Amino acid sequence: MKKLLIIAAPVLLALPACKKDLSAYNTNNKAASTVPAASLFLAGEKNLSDYYEQPSGSYNVFRQFAQSWTGSTYTTEARYVLSAYNSPNNWWLQLYTSVLNNLGNAKALFPVSVTDPATLRNDLIVTDILEVYTYNLLVSTYGNIPYSKAENRLVPFPAYDDAKTVYMDLLTRLDSCIANINTGAPSLGKSDQIYAGNTAAWKKFAATLKLKMAMVLADTDPATASKKVQEAVSAGVFTSNADNARFVYQTTPTGNTNPVWQALVNSGRHDFVPANLMLNTLKNWNDPRLPLYFTKASDSTYKGGVPGGGNSVGSLSTFSAQWSGTTWPTDMLDYAETEFLLAEATERGFITGASAEQHYNNGITASIQYWGGTTTQAQTYLAQTAVAYTTATGDYKQKIAWQEWIAMADRGWDAWTLIRRLKQPNIDAISAPLGAASHLPMRFYYPPTEQTANPTNWAAAVKAMGGTDDVNTKLFWIP
Repeated sequence: MKKLLIIAAPVLLALPACKKDLSAYNTNNKAASTVPAASLFLAGEKNLSDYYEQPSGSYNVFRQFAQSWTGSTYTTEARYVLSAYNSPNNWWLQLYTSVLNNLGNAKALFPVSVTDPATLRNDLIVTDILEVYTYNLLVSTYGNIPYSKAENRLVPFPAYDDAKTVYMDLLTRLDSCIANINTGAPSLGKSDQIYAGNTAAWKKFAATLKLKMAMVLADTDPATASKKVQEAVSAGVFTSNADNARFVYQTTPTGNTNPVWQALVNSGRHDFVPANLMLNTLKNWNDPRLPLYFTKASDSTYKGGVPGGGNSVGSLSTFSAQWSGTTWPTDMLDYAETEFLLAEATERGFITGASAEQHYNNGITASIQYWGGTTTQAQTYLAQTAVAYTTATGDYKQKIAWQEWIAMADRGWDAWTLIRRLKQPNIDAISAPLGAASHLPMRFYYPPTEQTANPTNWAAAVKAMGGTDDVNTKLFWIP
């Protein structure tokens, strides 16, 4: 440091005699003056995929909540102690800054770089659809959130909007996107790694997301749920696995590989194991996805770990080569989930047509095929008394939710949301973690940084949600 200062001194002494504007020294001439809008979109899209798929206890603990897998050495998240690695803070931060900030900046720059009016319109709509998806993750994780002023740079400390108001506005935005997207015009092309700019596919995505969000309201606002479900189905939802919203990763470089591979393989760490609830359910029902999800343990049997317990990795099953492979995709929304939602909507009387049983069978078959199983395996699985819709245990909610939960083994946030909504599988009753600090969390508490950086608005939000910033506070849609 001393040598650098000595070398720099003559330059600094000479500066007053220089006529050049000193502000020029604040400009990095080797940096791009502007970032292309399409690159910002791709950054937002990839960050969204990464953090949805990321298994780190610092961000995404939802697979542990839903018990498709659990911790080995580190047990805090499985026990619902979230302060150790601050996941409520980091999930919030990454969705707002790494995803929404990039998407918002892309929307601001599209008019500068896109000259064709139809393409520009589509670019803005596709970006808006991804914003809706991201805000849904936030509002359905925390409750009241900054929304109406969240992307306004003139408001550094935005107020929190009412969660239901936000939710209904997101549905309205989807309505506009579905109505206005031009499926006869192009969009983002290769800068969109989910659908490669296929606007017809994005319209289906928006309609399916609308179906999904509408069904979240089914127990607390059935009239709105029914109306929105019918509209979504009429607009055209997913009809096969070819519609699935997948962000496919690459073999290299490391930053473009599957985040699960990065965490479980490339890191050399062994922080997670299959949870015994998921693994034993697959075993007991002779599920063909068992070897597609997990490997056998060292004794050639399938063994899962105990949530909240210290689990010895060497004696338990691990994750299949495809699940933990470099290119395994993030599955952000899929056909299997669509069919389970339609089965439930049919049982509730929201829609008519195919039977709930047919939709249920379609959902299971789609999941098995997605993971590499066959139609014959699906048929054999469905023929079992414990699985067949007419003979499986419980009411329609229990039957559908258990199978949907299995299908969502790699979709932790959505599996957790399913459990919060339908109370199945009832984790608290059948698989409470050892040393659990609470019941299964119904939400994340707000980031501690909000308490210090935005205290007035944080306090108002907590008061509006009942007065306690607690993980067991129910969100407006939880029955």
